[in-house]
Amino acid sequence: MRFFTLLLLCAGFCRAADEPPEIIALTAASGKFQPSFRAVPLDRELQEKMRATTWHAGCPVPREALRLLSLSYWDFSGIPRQGQLIVNEAVAEDVVFVFRRLYEHGFLIESMRPVEEYGGDDERSMEANNTSSFNCRDVTGSPGRFSNHSWGRAIDINPLTNPFVLHGKPLPPQGARYLDRTKASPGSILENSFTVKLFRSRGWTWGGEWKSPDLQHFEKPAVNAQLH
Repeated sequence: MRFFTLLLLCAGFCRAADEPPEIIALTAASGKFQPSFRAVPLDRELQEKMRATTWHAGCPVPREALRLLSLSYWDFSGIPRQGQLIVNEAVAEDVVFVFRRLYEHGFLIESMRPVEEYGGDDERSMEANNTSSFNCRDVTGSPGRFSNHSWGRAIDINPLTNPFVLHGKPLPPQGARYLDRTKASPGSILENSFTVKLFRSRGWTWGGEWKSPDLQHFEKPAVNAQLH
């Protein structure tokens, strides 16, 4: 049987009354693609790649405490894909749960590749609208402070569609066309949306509520970790 998908602008019949409209993928028939959601330890090859890109001596988490997640998602054409995130083992169960539910809901993700594929360059990853997690780096705009991405306890989802607004300027700059948050775009994360509620149900916070809104960002810091 062939696999058919379409994109739908959700109205009241497919969302809670207090949730904003969104564009989601719907399946009209099942096919050969079998969604998969699992966590495994990092293999030696990936650990060595990380040493050259996203991890270095002095990072607040050892590589052995990280997990590679294989997660199914719907791309912006409504086609099912298999992506990867690297997260802290302490939040791996949360992330698997959340992304399974996002897949079932039809939430759209343009790309999901570890930042190692971008040479550890967060700006390149954001410009590609790539969803990612672990990257041992400073808080954006605050040199010398580890971001919660450095613990693998933060996730940026569709960062171009959901830009970080720092001092009124969107990061990445190309995200300026998505600053009107009254409009639904593929993969957008809006206030009171299904995605925000889902993360909250697992104890995560959303950066869209901060003084400098980080619309792409969800995090669940350790007790002794720094914010953002």
